[in-house]
Amino acid sequence: MTTASPSCSVPFPVPPGYPALRTAAAWAGLPGRTTIRVAGRDAVRFLDNFTTGALAPLAPGQGTEGFFTDARGWVIALATLLRTEDGLVIDAPPGPATLLCRHLEHYHIREDVELLDVSGARAGHALAGPLSAAWIEDRSDGPPPARPLDHVRMRLGGIEVLVARVDGWGSAGFLVQSSVAEAERLERWFAAEGLPRADDGAIEAVRIEERYPHPADIPERTLPQELDRTARAISFVKGCYLGQETVARIDALGHVNRALALVAIDASAPPAADASVTCDGEPVGVITSSTMSPRHGAAIGLAIVHRRGLAASAALRVNGLPARVVPSGAAGDGSPGRA
Repeated sequence: MTTASPSCSVPFPVPPGYPALRTAAAWAGLPGRTTIRVAGRDAVRFLDNFTTGALAPLAPGQGTEGFFTDARGWVIALATLLRTEDGLVIDAPPGPATLLCRHLEHYHIREDVELLDVSGARAGHALAGPLSAAWIEDRSDGPPPARPLDHVRMRLGGIEVLVARVDGWGSAGFLVQSSVAEAERLERWFAAEGLPRADDGAIEAVRIEERYPHPADIPERTLPQELDRTARAISFVKGCYLGQETVARIDALGHVNRALALVAIDASAPPAADASVTCDGEPVGVITSSTMSPRHGAAIGLAIVHRRGLAASAALRVNGLPARVVPSGAAGDGSPGRA
């Protein structure tokens, strides 16, 4: 399967598994994902002091997104926080495990809390697509979670897994986490059940189309409200936490001067991750991750763009080529609709 950019008559290949991610169901491996277990009598209370997400109201089996920031309010990491019977699990893309553990241990004094980086012992898989929930239910001992960030332990193919509903790969996506020892067996079971595999390019294309930021998209001195996850990841009614003063001040001002944006570029290949985004010749941002998008029929990239570059009338360029900010919810030209 191929598609073509509106500015280019040469079709580009669609990554294997992409159509299934958008119209049915597929799985993809998530190597190196960050997994930190936080246990102990004070686990919830302790961690609640360091994230923008509200942890105290969560019951076991529920979760929230949350930013971890330093004292100045700069983002250290964006993570999913899953409440368990004995504490919490911090799940995040590859990269921030060591930094997060060091950051939290710096403030750990007398609390009954154990922070354990178990990233090397846990294997992550994405199972996504509009039919993914039905696919799981048909092959498991119960339905998968229906609400965002809810999570359950179940058996898939005879393997014990943690299944969490997430939205980084569309509105119907699941994180399936198993032990590393069972990962290959789980993948063989997916294949035996006829579930298509999405390659790295397909899952990355969907992630960027869905505007979910990975560590590469969060440069130094980025503020939480600049990353377009405020409704999902920031509580304005919880108690005090590290960096709250900055987050609250921005909320009182009503805006930030720049924001994460999806930029479409009239190009036949994705730009490099450090490509400059300009508006009327002036720099307004930098591409942080990019791909060829089947949904939009063009090269696309994530970038934190200054407000003047976000205006509807802004004349943007990336590597000298015409570009535009894709409005949230846009489904592209002739591409599948939002999952």
